[in-house]
Amino acid sequence: MKYFAMFIPLAMATLAQYGETSPSPDFAVPARMAGVASGSLPGSSGNVVQNTNRVLAVLGQFQSITESLYGLQTPVLYRLATGFRVVMDSLVESGSPIFQALSNAARLSSGNITAVFDGIRRTINATVALNELHDAALNGTQALLGSGGVQNISTVLDQLVRNVANLSTVLDEIEPAIVRIQRLGRPTQTQVDSMYPRAGVRKLNGILLDYVNIGASTVPQINAVVNRIRLMDGFIGRLTAVAGAQRTALNSTTAAVNASVQSGVQLRLQNTLRAMRTNFNGTVLVVTRKLKLFFLDDVTAIRQVARNASATLTERLTNVTGSLDAVSNRTRVTVDGRASEWVMNRTNGVVMGLAWRTALAVTSGVPRADTCFARFNYEFDKIPRLIQGALAACGQEETRTLQSVANALAGYLGVVQAQLNAETKRYDQCVGGLVPDSSDALKRQRALCLRGAEQFSHQLGSYVVNDQLQAFEELLRHEVQYSAERHRECVRVSDRIMVAEVRNLERSIANCLN
Repeated sequence: MKYFAMFIPLAMATLAQYGETSPSPDFAVPARMAGVASGSLPGSSGNVVQNTNRVLAVLGQFQSITESLYGLQTPVLYRLATGFRVVMDSLVESGSPIFQALSNAARLSSGNITAVFDGIRRTINATVALNELHDAALNGTQALLGSGGVQNISTVLDQLVRNVANLSTVLDEIEPAIVRIQRLGRPTQTQVDSMYPRAGVRKLNGILLDYVNIGASTVPQINAVVNRIRLMDGFIGRLTAVAGAQRTALNSTTAAVNASVQSGVQLRLQNTLRAMRTNFNGTVLVVTRKLKLFFLDDVTAIRQVARNASATLTERLTNVTGSLDAVSNRTRVTVDGRASEWVMNRTNGVVMGLAWRTALAVTSGVPRADTCFARFNYEFDKIPRLIQGALAACGQEETRTLQSVANALAGYLGVVQAQLNAETKRYDQCVGGLVPDSSDALKRQRALCLRGAEQFSHQLGSYVVNDQLQAFEELLRHEVQYSAERHRECVRVSDRIMVAEVRNLERSIANCLN
């Protein structure tokens, strides 16, 4: 029998937990109240357990809806939504113990009802005290929810907190009657029926149902707010991914452009200069080997001139190869990607700024904002792609231009090569056909020829080649400068296109909203 008596309250609590619709609430009276268990008291609307379960179900909906805000991927949006999320969490966490305690109290058939009600009152007072903090937290969400959205939710919270505060008054009305019944010891059913606080229980049910009605009517509003926030989280996240992808694509294009410029322009010119060095070194070695045949010749004139000419050519070889190496080392051609990167970053920033203004218009429920967003949603993606393509085209077009410039400069270096060939050819012509057994007269004649070749090297050769190399470097410097100016102008045009596109989208959205 004792086991059976213990089992009934436990079973009733278990059934209520799983949605039992006909528990027997009697608030610790020692006899059952006919009609209270079934909710059929005249003028009542259900019973306390049923109605507290309805309230808890509404709070569960609040919790379920707002839980998704913990999964926001956009850090800024997560931060902006924190106040709203905290308020909803607090509403559930502070309200649930009150209504669960009421449900538990309604199922009691014995016990100290005063102690139970005092505990509920303390929880109610703590919940009411949180309202100011809730208002402050909601005020911090103005940017996300807008002043109208904040006001709407604040109004609902005020209604709910007043509703909860009213519970204390009703508990004060119910408690004395329950205590009087308990003091009767073993009251009859008739005594219980006559003393049971029906009016208070009806008021309690009315307050609970009022809470359910307020909460249930608020669920669609909260659901709409959360759905808008989640929609904008996906929108901002997508644009962030697009921005990153376009920045990566531009970096890849810039790297490819400079690789092409290095191989097709810089290395080509450097290789041409190195080829000139190799060619000049080879022709000088050929001529000096021929001159060495006469270093010990019996004819003084040819012997001295051959030595002097060889020394002159050796010195020329050192000077020319040194100059060519120096020019080669100074030959640097690149397409600076910093301006393009700046425009790409600026594009992403401007587009994201407009996107955020649009997103906050949607989350705050600005009229027509959701319709306009649906209309222009993917226009935001197009602008970074358009500008990245334009900037990439700037670099690629400049690559083609510089390759044409390299052709011209390589042709100019051909003139320098011709000058060096002409210089060594003079020496080669002087010793052409001359051998140690040649006549003294021929040797003296060729000695005069070699002196003329030396004079050409001293008086014209070195100056002409140096001037030509300096002119090459000057031409290259100007071309690199022109290249930078052309590229900057192309980038500026891309920037102007971006500004025009963003302004056009901004005007379109504004017209749609109005």
